Amino acid sequence: MVTTRERTRAPGRGAPGRGGPAPGKQAPGRRPRRRPSKAVIRRRRIVALVILLALVGGLVWGGVALAGLASGWVGDLLADDAETTEAPTEEDTLPPNPGRCAPADLDATLASTAAGEGTDFAMSFTNDGQDPCLLDTGSASLVLTVHSGDDRVWSSADCPAGAAEHLLLLDSGDTVDEALSWGGTRSEPGCPGNQSVAGSGTYRVEASLGGAQLRGTESSFTR
Repeated sequence: MVTTRERTRAPGRGAPGRGGPAPGKQAPGRRPRRRPSKAVIRRRRIVALVILLALVGGLVWGGVALAGLASGWVGDLLADDAETTEAPTEEDTLPPNPGRCAPADLDATLASTAAGEGTDFAMSFTNDGQDPCLLDTGSASLVLTVHSGDDRVWSSADCPAGAAEHLLLLDSGDTVDEALSWGGTRSEPGCPGNQSVAGSGTYRVEASLGGAQLRGTESSFTR
């Protein structure tokens, strides 16, 4: 009697078309998942880096542009303020460089008072000009002369006393006072000695500055 042996097949190892796909084959409808290659990964990283750099560069450029706008805005404000309140120029801050006072720019007065046998003279000078000037009240510049009619009796220039030059700065509108005395003795140029004493009577006095007579200084007095 002939017997047959039934052979059982392991699950999944049946003949093609039975029980599952054959070894090495994938079930229909499913696609294999492939890992990107190194070249693809490298390109992706490069693209990401480029995008990051572009973003950083945009932020930096934007910051610089914003700073530039702010700087220009502040500069405009400062310029407007400078136009509103102008700073003093070098010419405004420099000290004046005045010249000598012109006699025509001086308002002078001369008064006399008896002093023993002599006379004291009080003078006042006011700068009527628009600019500061230097008033020289030295003995070589400021001269008093006493007359009796046409007789030249005495002059402070004959026997000068004090410094030959004495400069005083007079701003516009400023006033300065000076004083001179006459001892009552006659004088002559060169200051010779043994001069006689002037007698009693009425005299006329006048003042000059640098050789030019000062307006308002001629007056009469009695001794």
